[in-house]
This record gives sequence, structure tokens and C-alpha cells, in this order.
Amino acid sequence: MNEMDDMALQEAMFNSQCDKILARADYYNLQLEVVYSAFKHKEDFPQASLLECLQVGADEWDVNL
Repeated sequence: MNEMDDMALQEAMFNSQCDKILARADYYNLQLEVVYSAFKHKEDFPQASLLECLQVGADEWDVNL
């Protein structure tokens, strides 16, 4: 596997994890709250990844996988 394939695989896994968090939040009708909390985390930690921010938001609203 070359570096491009490895990066594509990592991106696909990253996107899949983000999608799972958003789907779980939607299931509980808390998607807006989770995304809002994710944005708040991003304000406080600008270097945080999208996945980390969504994980924090999900954790704040008990929307764990």
C-alpha cells in the first residue's frame, strides 16, 4: 500500500467515525446540540480535529457509540 492509499484509508475511517457520531446524535434528536458543542470545543481548541470536536460534543450529550 502506498502513501496515497494509506491517506485515503485514514480519511475514509475518519469520515466513517464522524458519520456514526452524527447518525447517533440524529437518532436521539440531539444533532444540533452535539454540533453546537463541537463548535464550542473548536473555539477553545483551534487545533482539534473535527472528529475530536464531535467526540466531545457527543460525550457532553451522552450520545456515545
